Amino acid sequence: MPDRPPLGSAIWAGLGIAALLWPARIAGPVDGAPLDFAVEACVAVAIAVILWLRPRLLRDRVPRALIVLLLLWKAGTALVTVQDGWCLKFVSPVPLYYETRYVPHAWDVRADWRANPPQCSAIMRRGYAVFDEFPIWFYNLPPVDHRTAAIATDRPPLVTLQLFATGFLTAAEAGTFRLAVGEHVSTRVLLDGVWFTHEQATAGIAVGSGTHRLAIEGDLRESRWALRPLWNDRDVFSASIATTAPAGAVDVALRPAGRYVPLLLVSAFLGYGVWSVLARTRSAIAVTFVVASASALMALPSTGSLAIMRVGTLVLLVGALLPWPLRLKNGFGASLLLGVPFMALFVALGLSQVGRVTLYSSGDDWWMFQRYAYRIYLQGYWLEGGQATFWFQPLYRWIAGALHLVFGDSSVGELWWDAACAAVGAFFTFEITRRIAGFRWAITFAAITLTIFTLGPAWYLFGRGLSELSSMGLIYAGALAASRARRGSLPAAFTTAICCGLAFYTRLNNLPMVLAISAFAFPTAQPVIDVWKPRAWLRRASRPTIAAVVGGSMLAMWLFTWRTWYYTGAIDMLYGTQAADRAVWKPEHSLLEGLGEVMGSLLMVISMNDPPVFDVRALPIAGGIACALAGIIGVGPLRRLPLNASVLLLSGLTGAVVARGSAYPGRFSLHIIPAAVAVFGCGLYLVVSAWRRSSSPLLDSARQGTTSGGVSGETNERARNSATP
Repeated sequence: MPDRPPLGSAIWAGLGIAALLWPARIAGPVDGAPLDFAVEACVAVAIAVILWLRPRLLRDRVPRALIVLLLLWKAGTALVTVQDGWCLKFVSPVPLYYETRYVPHAWDVRADWRANPPQCSAIMRRGYAVFDEFPIWFYNLPPVDHRTAAIATDRPPLVTLQLFATGFLTAAEAGTFRLAVGEHVSTRVLLDGVWFTHEQATAGIAVGSGTHRLAIEGDLRESRWALRPLWNDRDVFSASIATTAPAGAVDVALRPAGRYVPLLLVSAFLGYGVWSVLARTRSAIAVTFVVASASALMALPSTGSLAIMRVGTLVLLVGALLPWPLRLKNGFGASLLLGVPFMALFVALGLSQVGRVTLYSSGDDWWMFQRYAYRIYLQGYWLEGGQATFWFQPLYRWIAGALHLVFGDSSVGELWWDAACAAVGAFFTFEITRRIAGFRWAITFAAITLTIFTLGPAWYLFGRGLSELSSMGLIYAGALAASRARRGSLPAAFTTAICCGLAFYTRLNNLPMVLAISAFAFPTAQPVIDVWKPRAWLRRASRPTIAAVVGGSMLAMWLFTWRTWYYTGAIDMLYGTQAADRAVWKPEHSLLEGLGEVMGSLLMVISMNDPPVFDVRALPIAGGIACALAGIIGVGPLRRLPLNASVLLLSGLTGAVVARGSAYPGRFSLHIIPAAVAVFGCGLYLVVSAWRRSSSPLLDSARQGTTSGGVSGETNERARNSATP
């Protein structure tokens, strides 16, 4: 991270997240989970980015006071007000999923999401103008037999769905209540015990002042759906008081002004955060570059050209050419100059998904992860997770479910989560390269890492709902935390252990790479050639860091094995997984066939293509691997490559020797990209520096004695530039 946050900041960050996501009783622009409006979704991402840039912000009194005030407001209103919105229940004419039956849940934490069956599938706090704005994520669940794929007749437009909305309408004065509906929607309204037909409800019903009990029944056919309740032709949820229970005097007094209280508090927090970032930056060049590059990348999705959008990250390479002040030549500067524009691209890319349902392709891994997430969070199978043994990779289903609880039926949370994981990988590339080659090289190769993610064949995995980007992000978060733990930080050691366990659970075949994080118990200055001199690197090892990596990984493996035994009686960690099915070496293979399979599996990972083909986009990966191997055998200046990054990179290849993945091109290369680009960047720098020294004897003599620990420290100025304040 750009700054080193103390434990207290982490606690306040947790309180801030709780305050932001706590569903408010009074609906407003920023009213908590689910984040189903563009404004509140973007606010959440902006706060996350600010806290990444300036975690020390949470040491200040003003942000802490704002967090406390927001918590008190939501707690207080939860005690004295009723829930804004109406109870919305869907009833399917056919069973959905096993144990869901006819009344499904939506991903709405404001409803009774833990009840089975629910009385409210969701809380309706807005009108629905089009089909995919309805909270009907559950159409990803059919059929009842979860082992078979859905067919066309399981989903709209070939199904009919019943809708029931119940609640209360409180009007300060008389007016007209009306429903604006779609072509394929028929309704009737019960108002104060009197039924009104579809024609009457859509034409308008005269309503007196006061509080009125209301119910809407509807049939949703085909796919041209809309249901917008209106009060005097304005949205009923903003033009009047629409609640799940009768509104009292306190409710009337607090509305509508109360809906803006969270917005004001959150806006004040954001303003303070932006001011803190600008005060830390103090560079017109940096601010101009960040604003310009972020604006350019945010505009790319509007072009409608996927090619232009993917190429757009090349603009980040410009950052290496500009003159940056010394105070920005560190992790904070890299996060600002690269991370902010990169996240801006994906925020813009995902805006159209906010508050809209994604219907997944049926029968693939993506679809299965989503169904398992539903079974965990909305049906309560927290340990089982949908399978007695994990044929599909374990952890991502829990990640996907958590993101749905935050963002509702939309999959935008998965898109932004994947982008954040890619940013963590690029930050790792920056940190390693900076310590060897300096800031400009580090910015260049961190930008190359991000460009490979967007230009590479695995681009489609962003937001796809698979586990590779998550595992990659957790691995490199663990490596970064291990580097901090090596310097004596107990919170960092604890974070390392957690990241190692979670990275293993996310993709089991990445276990060798997870264990290789222990190499970050050694300083980056430890040269890779010292791999042959155990005394040289063991002497500098941080034992607490090794304990954190090994302990966290071993505990995760033990818990995984215990769970397998609990459900199957088999004391075998890999029982029921794809380990045997995906094994490279099979009993029927001859030695030559086995070696051929191993080579094909390795080349698939290195080339990012299946079957392996030459791909210019994979050159930094192949170059990084070649540099690491050359450094280990002592080839020229490459022997001074960092031991920790080289070990992490090569360990990422060991999984390909044991098991070969299939389908989804590029997915099995993601975990090595940041380490490979970092090693390649360091190797290129060392080679160029050695060539320059050999071609300039005068320069060579002037730089004698500037190399320490086997790593090039070219000048005092470069050393100062690469130091983190």
